[in-house]
Amino acid sequence: MKSFILFISLLCFVWADSSKMEDDHHRFPMDLHDLQLTKQQYQAIEETMREYQSSSRLYHKQNAKTQQELNALFLNPTFDEKTFRAKSMEMQTISVGIQTRLLENLHKILTPPQKQKFIRHMQEWEIE
Repeated sequence: MKSFILFISLLCFVWADSSKMEDDHHRFPMDLHDLQLTKQQYQAIEETMREYQSSSRLYHKQNAKTQQELNALFLNPTFDEKTFRAKSMEMQTISVGIQTRLLENLHKILTPPQKQKFIRHMQEWEIE
């Protein structure tokens, strides 16, 4: 899951300066140009990625705070397993929710053949 989040983060950085998009070639990190996105799809994905980036920033801020809390729990004389587990699961649930919303939006934008190509990319990126 960390590699997927890294992949999505990389996508966000590319769209930071998307105003210079070329008309003939849509260039994305990890070589997504083979999806042959239309301008409308590109714009929809760009908006989806902005939403993801915003959610991701909030998640990382909250995760840093939660990590400090988990560190404090670990330093206590007795280990509070229930609290540790609950805080950890809460952050995982939020992360999966963000990932789910992103993929749900991409699912609405991409055509079936594009989804097939996108799946192959996700599998390749997961290894990296």
